[in-house]
Amino acid sequence: MDRSNLFEEQDNNSINDFINEIRYYLFFWPWFLVSLVVSLSCVTIFLRYSDDIYLANSKLQVKDSNSSSANLIQYSKPVLDFGNVKLENYISQIVSRSNLSSVADILDLQTSIFVIGRVKNNLIFGNSIPFKLEFSEDAKPQSMRLIFNNGKRTILVGEDQYDLETNVPFETKDFTLTIKDNPTNSSEFLIKRIPKKNILFEINNNLSVKKSKNGDDILLEFTGKNKLRNEAILNVLLEVVKKREISENQELFSLTIDFINDRLISIKNNIDTINFNSTSFKSKNLFFSPEGQSSSALVTVNAMEQEEYNLTTQLDLAESLQKKLNNQKDFSLLPTNLGINSVNIDGLINNYNTLVLERNNLLYDVTNQNPLVVQISNQLVMLKQNILNSIIVLKSNIQTSLAKSSEFKSEKSDELSKISNLETEFLDLRQKFQVAENLYLFLLQRREEAYISFESALPNTRVINYASSKELPISPKKSIIFLGSVLIALLMPFGVIYILKLIDTKIHTRDDLEKLIPNLDILGEIPFVEDIKTVDKSRGVFAESSRVIRSNISFKLPEKENGSVILSTSSIKGEGKTMTAFNTAASYVASGKKVLLIGADLRNPQIHNLLNIERKSSKKGLSNLLSNPSIEFSSDYVMSSVLFNKEIDILLSGPIPPN
Repeated sequence: MDRSNLFEEQDNNSINDFINEIRYYLFFWPWFLVSLVVSLSCVTIFLRYSDDIYLANSKLQVKDSNSSSANLIQYSKPVLDFGNVKLENYISQIVSRSNLSSVADILDLQTSIFVIGRVKNNLIFGNSIPFKLEFSEDAKPQSMRLIFNNGKRTILVGEDQYDLETNVPFETKDFTLTIKDNPTNSSEFLIKRIPKKNILFEINNNLSVKKSKNGDDILLEFTGKNKLRNEAILNVLLEVVKKREISENQELFSLTIDFINDRLISIKNNIDTINFNSTSFKSKNLFFSPEGQSSSALVTVNAMEQEEYNLTTQLDLAESLQKKLNNQKDFSLLPTNLGINSVNIDGLINNYNTLVLERNNLLYDVTNQNPLVVQISNQLVMLKQNILNSIIVLKSNIQTSLAKSSEFKSEKSDELSKISNLETEFLDLRQKFQVAENLYLFLLQRREEAYISFESALPNTRVINYASSKELPISPKKSIIFLGSVLIALLMPFGVIYILKLIDTKIHTRDDLEKLIPNLDILGEIPFVEDIKTVDKSRGVFAESSRVIRSNISFKLPEKENGSVILSTSSIKGEGKTMTAFNTAASYVASGKKVLLIGADLRNPQIHNLLNIERKSSKKGLSNLLSNPSIEFSSDYVMSSVLFNKEIDILLSGPIPPN
């Protein structure tokens, strides 16, 4: 065989197998139809009673810490510079229990209010609630009903019932209820108060905070039954996060301000101490103007030195004059205007020089013995002695002045040295004061900057999109659920049929038999007809199928003079062996053959039903012949029946044997 023909035959077989497989499942189309109807009905009921779930989302962006107002304080950069932003930390802070608890408290999420409907209860929120309800902090979880009926307002709390009035608060120990307006239609509300831990668990489960796929944004999503409630939860959460971040940033500045205030108090006390020590130092040491006092002392010392120089000069002049007087052997003129600061000595010298000149003039004419010369000489001696005495007195006075001047100069020098030491100590105090003063002014400036930063603190995140909800609910997704129900409705019977097919060991079609026994000759097929009792139509389906089988058998059976035996059997009862044998026999009878039909089913005989005859237990049959071999076969055991206007001989099974 050509290889291409072989492949073509294999492809044709595969296509035929696929078509046969489809036909097999299409045979059970009522099952698929029933499954589809049941599934769609269940889905319709489910969607009717299930709550719609809506999705609200918002977007938050994390700012760079360098752009915050914290940079107003340069010295705090190392404290406030967080480096690279870690979105995971911000996400953990956003979903913290304290933030969720604040949201629950602000929106009073522990209280849920439903409008009771005929099919399901609808959650309402915000302005859609026609009354105002406030629970106390220690209120216990409870459930109550509020009924509006024809202008009458009634609240059921446990087993108690109360009538309400519009705009008149109804107060109990647990809550305060005020009716804002009266619905035009009769309505009933269910109010539930649940524990706070339950609502926190619900918020945490329905809240999704994650990083965006692109960029450093944070996406917040919340799912719930009411769109307004979902949006309010997200928006309030954003505000809580914003205030929390501002508070944390302000806390840093507050710590800085407190630290600066403590340092200012300490520095101010230090400044006061330095001022007190400086004042005490000045009072104790009479040190008020270091520059003035030093300058005055220095001027005084210089003056003393100049005076000492002058006195020393006077002393030298006096000693020179004294020496000159003492060395005079005769009367000679004395120098005048020597610079001796003594009017008396200058006068005596002038008088002395006048007498000397007068004496010298007399000596030109007279001798030394002249009385006038002697008188002048005596006067000169007295003047000389007076000059010497005056010089001695002057020298004594100068020496006294020099001693005092030297003493005063020493005192001033000591004072100047003391002023220098005091100035050094005072400068040390002044330097400490200036350091403390500069630090105090520096901290005052930084405190003002910290106050400015405290008041202008900004959060580390900014809201890009506030909460918004999609118009259509995200759950239940009706189209997907209906599609899924259709798929399930088709897959369930398909699966059942497929499993039954896998565990089915019966042979249902000719193809099944050919696959199991490829070399088996199949002579024909008998159709299935439900509740058939007799076969009396020569053109019925059984008659036609039997004729096909008889024709095919004729090709297989060899021609014999004494006839042939054809056996019709099966593994269990009810498979149609009696019907097949009967119709095959009838086909041979119709063709003019002489046929003996033997009922060999000893346990469940059925031939009498096909012939519409009454079976009697005492009737002779095959069981009698088999149970007693000594019995000779005779015509008594055979009955004749007319079939298709011809006779057929029949040997019934006989009495049912006990074993």
